[in-house]
Amino acid sequence: MSLASFLLAARTAQAADPNGGYDVTVLADGPIPADVRALVETLGIVVDIPGGPTGMRGSYRAAMAEPDRAGWTDEDVVYFSEDDYLHVPEAFLGLRSAARTIPSAHYFALYASTPNNPAFGPGVPWGAPSAFRAAPEVVVDGITWVNVPSTASTFGARIGTLRRDMGIIRQGMVPHRNRLLDHETCLVYQGCLPYRPIDLVLGPVGNRFYSGWRAVAANTVFTPFRVAFQLRSLTRRRDRHLLYAADPNVACHLETEFMSPGRDWRAVAARAADWAAEQDFDIRTAMTPGPAESVR
Repeated sequence: MSLASFLLAARTAQAADPNGGYDVTVLADGPIPADVRALVETLGIVVDIPGGPTGMRGSYRAAMAEPDRAGWTDEDVVYFSEDDYLHVPEAFLGLRSAARTIPSAHYFALYASTPNNPAFGPGVPWGAPSAFRAAPEVVVDGITWVNVPSTASTFGARIGTLRRDMGIIRQGMVPHRNRLLDHETCLVYQGCLPYRPIDLVLGPVGNRFYSGWRAVAANTVFTPFRVAFQLRSLTRRRDRHLLYAADPNVACHLETEFMSPGRDWRAVAARAADWAAEQDFDIRTAMTPGPAESVR
């Protein structure tokens, strides 16, 4: 379903702007079924990650390296998508318009929590730290784009900006083995402190060990890293790379308890399934963990 909606959004963008220079790449972290590969190759290419499956961290590194491997220019915009997101058919048209119209936007989130449409459910804070000061929102072709503090590992970026920020992105990949510091990374490249003073010692709320040897061991390892990331954000105060999100979202994370508000995601899924059927592709046979996608 995720791949079908991704490819439908790419097909919609290519059809609307045949000369738009859209390149569709699916990074395959291990073998993928022949029918999946054939469907992708109607629109783009499949790149097999060497040594796959490499897991979450390996596939993320491969995705971050893809612009250089493919020879894309600093002026291009790349969109990275994990394999568990649903996209509206017009998602990439909106991304293209925003990239062309909002020069102050360096990063783009098709899925993110916003003040008007919190992505984590009613009554759950949208995740903005007190130090975050949002830039003015912009409306482009009927979509409102809001400066937000953070998003997940599914995001768009101007490739020149991505290359300049690669040190920050790599720093956000350590020291945890099983997760990436998406939230903190987005804050750092926007020049916003990612941690409160108490968080530097105890860690962010929700990721703390409050007592015992685990707390001592974890904070001994993590506190120096948090201080280093905190200082890194100070170097970006005069060169902020802003993240803008579509509001309501034009993509939705499927592995959460709450679907992004403001869209009929059931209808979006049905449209993707219908399109896949038109391509003689049965999405029921592809309901296994799959590849990461990117579109330029």
